[in-house]
Amino acid sequence: MIGILGDIPFNVSFDGNTTEILNFLNLKQGGAANYEKHSRRRNKPSLELLDLENNKINLNITLRSDFGIEPRELLKKIDNYMNDGEVLDFILGGDLIGSGEYVIISYDAGYEYISNNGKVRKIDMSLSLEEYLEEITQDIGVIIKSKNQVEQTTVKKDFNQGAVEGR
Repeated sequence: MIGILGDIPFNVSFDGNTTEILNFLNLKQGGAANYEKHSRRRNKPSLELLDLENNKINLNITLRSDFGIEPRELLKKIDNYMNDGEVLDFILGGDLIGSGEYVIISYDAGYEYISNNGKVRKIDMSLSLEEYLEEITQDIGVIIKSKNQVEQTTVKKDFNQGAVEGR
């Protein structure tokens, strides 16, 4: 096994323990940072790091029945992972990729080969994953605005995007 996404193993050969081959192509990992540019009179502007974006991963997978995979079943599993917001570990060669936890943001699936009895034999798909970070690691000051008043409060790191207590 070369890696695993959730409970979907990636294998590149029959090794006696598995009868399925599933691999990916074109794995691309990316990240980004957001900066504020501060103009300075008669000088080059300075940059201030504001925050980091969640890492993103894109990869292509071919689901082939002749490699022991049921293409429609695995496509349904991936669709359920996405629709349920399932957090998946992504491991390659025994090591976590990035933080290791990702959610499926989107997928595209092309039905490439269907037999004369309607059985899907091959699906080519692309997956887009985004890093999942579970909790806020520090208290954040926010301003709550209503029509008649402005109130400033501190949101604790275990805040759950519900109503702010104490209002």
